[in-house]
Amino acid sequence: MKNINILTDKLDRSVPPVPGLPKDVNFPSFYETVTSNGITVLVIEDRRLPLVTARFVFKSGAYFDFLHGAEKSGLASVTSEMLSKGTALRSATKIAEETDFLGATLSTGADFDASYVSCYSLTKHFDSIFEIATDVIRNPAFLEEELSRVKEQRLNSFLAMKDDGDYLASRAYKKGIFGSNPLGSSVDGNEKSVSGMTTEDLVEFYRMHFTPDNLIVAFVGDISPETAVEKLEKCFADVKGEGAEMQNFSPPPLNEPKILLTRKEGAVQSSLRVGHTSICRNDPDFVNVSVMNTILGGYFTSRINKNLREVHGFTYSARSALSSHRYGGDLSVITEVKTDITANTIREILKEMNMLRDVAPDSEELQNVKNFISGNFPLQLETPNSVATKAINLKLFGLPEDYYSTYIRKVNQLTSEEIHETAAKYLHPGRLVMSIAGDVEAVSKLVSEFGEPEIISDNQN
Repeated sequence: MKNINILTDKLDRSVPPVPGLPKDVNFPSFYETVTSNGITVLVIEDRRLPLVTARFVFKSGAYFDFLHGAEKSGLASVTSEMLSKGTALRSATKIAEETDFLGATLSTGADFDASYVSCYSLTKHFDSIFEIATDVIRNPAFLEEELSRVKEQRLNSFLAMKDDGDYLASRAYKKGIFGSNPLGSSVDGNEKSVSGMTTEDLVEFYRMHFTPDNLIVAFVGDISPETAVEKLEKCFADVKGEGAEMQNFSPPPLNEPKILLTRKEGAVQSSLRVGHTSICRNDPDFVNVSVMNTILGGYFTSRINKNLREVHGFTYSARSALSSHRYGGDLSVITEVKTDITANTIREILKEMNMLRDVAPDSEELQNVKNFISGNFPLQLETPNSVATKAINLKLFGLPEDYYSTYIRKVNQLTSEEIHETAAKYLHPGRLVMSIAGDVEAVSKLVSEFGEPEIISDNQN
């Protein structure tokens, strides 16, 4: 490209600008301490705006449901949701009204790895929203009428999702690769587990896991470390107890493909979830596997989407997903296609997996993926809550403190040969679980070439 004098020459807009070299994100440094009763505290002081976020994370999520029994799937999620449904001091309505009046936010939830409470407000209202969050965490009432309402909502949601092919395929897929491992169940639970849930179950989960030594609290924004620690000591110093230990369940070994078919009434297309177990979040190869997955199907111009959408016109969208948790994970390809091309689609998925294992990606393809990841990563740090979450993840998953500050550098240092070696090590086309929801009778004949299909009845999920 020729040099342009902006005073004398016209800018040639037909020539794209040359991108600069990717730069590491300067993840903010944070203050860290442990309170007198064992709460880990992280504080990122940022005085640019009069806003404060606090995120409370208890290191027990849906993976810990099984400590309470094989039929307790969804217990962490329901317990977390019920925190804001009434306390000894406030009703659910009062909590919502007070939060809205402050112009603040208060949210609760759970995933496989943790249960959380988050609050966010202007600095001048932070004392008030923090007091509400403290009340929610310390004094949940677990009222029977509120639990009945939550259970009814979930059961209605499960009923509605039985018409969702992706949900049906994913549900059978998780059971297929993880078996009785907790990762084989849904964070939200299922019809049987939610129906049988009692307030006593919630109280027991709360007692065992909502303990100070199991808690990480991150503050981000217009607050000093001294003030943050003082607030926690004042509100939680008298809380005692130790969190329950969790064993690591091993998924069942799988040395050959497994085909699972779930009936979806009136289906004219197949919902596919095809994959196998993968690495934990703190695995040293996580960055390598993540980049490999992006090439395979992790963004719009990936191989899977280009093949199934652009080349063959099988679908509007196809992608692959890497889900990594503290105690395990999986890598899968997800798409929906017409029933009669179900087998053709699986063949193409297998072809792309084998090609990535057999041949190193060329430098241009790898650079495009690096550019995508390098450009997307800073967007994940745009809000105080996302910064708080990432700071907590360093502790939750045992990641190095410079993990985020060196992430872009590590991505851009990867070579084509390293991606090739990663694919050969972590992609296993011969050990896939192929879960398909749709017209079982039609699909079973089409996919028999990949193995003996197993039809999943509704009560097996």
